[in-house]
Amino acid sequence: MPAVASLSAPAPAVAARRRRSFSATASLRRVASGGGSSWRSERRLMSELERTVTAGAAERVIRSYVGNKSERAALAALSRLLMDSDPLAIPFYEAVTQARWFKWSSIHAAAVAALLEVSRSTGESRSLISDSISQHLQSTDEVALFYCDLMAAFSSRGLKDRAMDFYKELRSMPLTGRKTYMAMIKSLCLMGLPTEAEEALKEMVSLGYQPEAFQFGLVAKCYGKSGSIVEMERVISSMSDAGIRLGTGAANIVLSCYSSCRDHSKMLAWLKKMRKLRTTPTTKAYNFVLNSCPTLASMVQELGPSLPLSTRGLVKKLKSESPQTAEAELVHELLASSPVLDKAMEWSDTEVKLNLHGFSTVAAYVLMLQWVDMMKDQTLPLEVSVVCGIGKHSDVRGEPKVRELAQEILSRMESPLRLSTRNKGRLVAKRDGVKQWLTSLPVPEESTDQLPDANNQQPFIFTLFRKLGQFVSTLA
Repeated sequence: MPAVASLSAPAPAVAARRRRSFSATASLRRVASGGGSSWRSERRLMSELERTVTAGAAERVIRSYVGNKSERAALAALSRLLMDSDPLAIPFYEAVTQARWFKWSSIHAAAVAALLEVSRSTGESRSLISDSISQHLQSTDEVALFYCDLMAAFSSRGLKDRAMDFYKELRSMPLTGRKTYMAMIKSLCLMGLPTEAEEALKEMVSLGYQPEAFQFGLVAKCYGKSGSIVEMERVISSMSDAGIRLGTGAANIVLSCYSSCRDHSKMLAWLKKMRKLRTTPTTKAYNFVLNSCPTLASMVQELGPSLPLSTRGLVKKLKSESPQTAEAELVHELLASSPVLDKAMEWSDTEVKLNLHGFSTVAAYVLMLQWVDMMKDQTLPLEVSVVCGIGKHSDVRGEPKVRELAQEILSRMESPLRLSTRNKGRLVAKRDGVKQWLTSLPVPEESTDQLPDANNQQPFIFTLFRKLGQFVSTLA
C-alpha cells in the first residue's frame, strides 16, 4: 500500500488549513461534483469536519464516512478536499486506500503527493510516488501519464521546481502514444510553458499522432495568457497544416484564445465572422467571452443598485462606463443572436425551462436578460421555470452563486418566479403570473445610438484570414 502521512493530521480547527488551488484539474472537478445524495452527504461531511477540534475526532469522522458511504460518495469527498488543498485530504486518502473497493488513481495519488510536499512531508510524498510507480504502473506509458499528472498537481500548488523535475524525468523516457503527448501538452500549458508545449505538439505531429483542435487551442491560449499574441495567432493558423477543419469546435477554440488575452476587438471581429458563416458560439465560448469583459464582470460581482435589468440598458451602461469601446460592442454582438439561449431553453407542452447549468454568473446574468426579451413574444405553456442548480458543480463552497444571482435579478424585476419547495435549485411560476409580469415590463424605445461601424474591423479580418489561408477556406 502506498505510504502516506499518518492519520494524526494537523487539527482541522485551524482556519488556515483551507488553501485553495485555483488550477485544480478538470478530472478532480468532475469527480468532486458528485451528484444527488453523494453531494448532499459530502456537504454534511464538510460541516462535521469544520466542527471537529482534534485530529482524533477528525480521524473518527473520516473513517466512519469512508466505511459507511458508497465508493462514489467517498471519492467525491476526497476530490473536493484535494481541490481545496485541505490537509485533511491526506488522512482521508489513507482511509480510502484501506477500503475494500479501493482502486489506485493517478489523479488522486499525484494530488496527495503534491499536498504532502506542501505540508513539508517530503519523505512521505516521494515514498507515495515511488510506491505508486512500483506497485500500480505496469508500462512506460502508464508511468509517463503519471508524471504528467504530477506536473499538473505540483505546479497548481506553486511547486514549479518539482513540477519541472517531473518534466525532466518524463523527457528522459521513450515516449509513445497519442494519449501521452496529449497529457504532456495539457500539463505544460497548466504550468504556463507554451514554448515547451508547442515543441511537444510539433513532435506529436511529426510522429504521426494526430492532435485535435483542443491541443492547438491549449497551446495558443497559453501563449495568449503570456501576452504573446503573434505566437498565439501563429499556432492558430498552423491548425490547417495539421489537417484540422475550422468547424464549430475549432472556431470556438479560436474565440476562447482571444478571450484568454482579453483582446476584445479581435473577439468582436471573430464573432462577426462566425455569425456570417453561421458558426455559433458554444456555452463555453459564451462564458469565456463574457468573463473576459472587466466592466461587465465587475458590475455582476457588485450587484449594485444601478445594475441594468434589460439588454438595451446593459449595452448603454457599458458604452458609457467601460474604458474599452469594444467591450460594449462585444456584448452587443452576443446579444444580436440567440443560439446559446436557444440551446439553454427546454420546451414542452406543460413547461418552458431556462437551464443555467454550465454558465458562469456573468454569463447567466446576460442570458437571463436575453431570456426576458425573448419570452415577451412567446406563447407560454402552463409553467415557467429557471433551473440554476444548488452549486454542486461549483469550485466555491457556500451558497450557490448562480442561484443567488438568479433570485436577485428576478426579484429586482418583480418577477413572480420563486424558489420551488421541491427543488431548491429551481425557480418556478405559473403561466398567468409570468404573462402578467412580462406585460408590465417597460417596452424599450428604439435606440438611435448606433454601435461603431464594423468597417474598422475589416483590416484585421483580412489580415487574419490571409494568414489562416487554407484553414479558413474550408468554411466557404
